[in-house]
Amino acid sequence: MQELWKSILELLSRVVTPDWGELINLIPVALLAVVILFFVITIRRYATAGPARRAPARFTPVAPPGLHMPGPSYSPVFAALGMGAVFWGLVVGGTALWIGLAILALALLYWGREAIREYDRATHTETLPAVIDDGSPARAVPAGPPAGVHMPGPSFRPILGALGTAAVLAGLVFGGWLLAAGLIIFAVTLVGWLPDARAEYDKRVEADVTGHLENPPPPAWPRRLLQAGIVVFVVAAMFQTGLLPPRVAGTANGSPEPSASESPPATSFKIAAKDIAFNVKAITVKADAPFTIDFANNEVPGVTHDIDIRATDGTTVIEKQDVVNGGAAVTYQYKALAAGSYVFICSIHPVPNMTGTITVK
Repeated sequence: MQELWKSILELLSRVVTPDWGELINLIPVALLAVVILFFVITIRRYATAGPARRAPARFTPVAPPGLHMPGPSYSPVFAALGMGAVFWGLVVGGTALWIGLAILALALLYWGREAIREYDRATHTETLPAVIDDGSPARAVPAGPPAGVHMPGPSFRPILGALGTAAVLAGLVFGGWLLAAGLIIFAVTLVGWLPDARAEYDKRVEADVTGHLENPPPPAWPRRLLQAGIVVFVVAAMFQTGLLPPRVAGTANGSPEPSASESPPATSFKIAAKDIAFNVKAITVKADAPFTIDFANNEVPGVTHDIDIRATDGTTVIEKQDVVNGGAAVTYQYKALAAGSYVFICSIHPVPNMTGTITVK
């Protein structure tokens, strides 16, 4: 009985004087349970919505005569997967980023093709002339969309907006010229959306006078805008990577690059990163001896870098290091390397300005 009474008192003590640290740790679990319960209740309400009926099968909805209802589409799902692939590429970097952008571009092109097909099916009749109702029984209003129903025409603005957003995201990752180019492309896209919205509004105002809803003509492919955006982005990328302006061979930013043959092999080096570029592009390391690199990331917080050792092909990783946030510094410890040539590179930004050579002898 004494042991039983002791167990009861211990159980009551947990209620009377609880461990608040454990209760606080359980708050996220409780919130997760509330969220799951909310989704379960919401799904059940949607599943049981509508008039009650005894038949187990659902009625297939039928659109009113003359009203077109677009069918279900997987395009939003594909676009979401494409954006997920882009974010994955932004985290991993390298080839993964280009794969993500390609997936997103294919998803958006598929969405555009599907939207154009829906528009063609909804506007299969010829453009109807404006009709003014003068009260004459002989003047019949031609058949058209149901009263008060407007079917907006297709638009390339969502696709251009997605491309502008992708350019801004690339600029946020690489900074500098690419960020400026991305903001310009995105701003031009948003500004170009205003005339389209204005044209739609003017057609609605015109319908109040003519009594007929008429859609604007289908838009042409924005070839010039796409070409200008590509040119701006490519030029910004060339400035970002150092291809522009042209430099004299063997120099960087007007000063000679350090040459591996000018200094004896060493086991300790200092490298800094600023504006997506290393300040040292070549080091000479002593063979079969561990070495260190004092790395200072002089970027703004949020721009991360690292210094990995790879083979001369630039892809085979020999030694990987942790990333360093902007404004921080670290001392990297590297294992001994055999005599030969290697590459040190930032895995987050594998561009020429963040790639250098290692000569081990």
